[in-house]
Amino acid sequence: MPESSPRCEPAVSNDPSAYGFTTEIRVRLSETDAVGIVFFGSFSTYFDVGRMDYLAHLGLNEMDGPVRDLMPGVVVAHQVAFEAPARYNDQLVLHVRIADLGRTSYTFHFLITHKRSRQRIARGTLSLVWLDDQFRPVPLPKAFTEVIREFEGELLG
Repeated sequence: MPESSPRCEPAVSNDPSAYGFTTEIRVRLSETDAVGIVFFGSFSTYFDVGRMDYLAHLGLNEMDGPVRDLMPGVVVAHQVAFEAPARYNDQLVLHVRIADLGRTSYTFHFLITHKRSRQRIARGTLSLVWLDDQFRPVPLPKAFTEVIREFEGELLG
């Protein structure tokens, strides 16, 4: 396996208690499709919101990347499985965790639930590879991995 590929990680949990961080999103009209449910592509945005809120919560949104306050990584894999529709104005809860730290990559797991009914809407993953200024994979910084390991504890793969 190339070193920049994400490693195999544990299955995405359907249990909200397996996630140490949550954030919320209200579905906007522009995120829905012609049949009135959240367009599948909008889940990429939701995962990105969850990722950035998680990193900000841990104080990891101020790493010295090419773009100020944005870590120097690139998405290399993204998966989503849909379980129920979400609609305009629904309040969604994004449960977020980093499930795996590789040498150059890290993988987020997401569980999205409806705030009021607690129904599972979707779950998925987002894997990133840390890059240098020439867009080559480099090892994850020790400061980054230490914060993640401390926050995630035993749940980290």
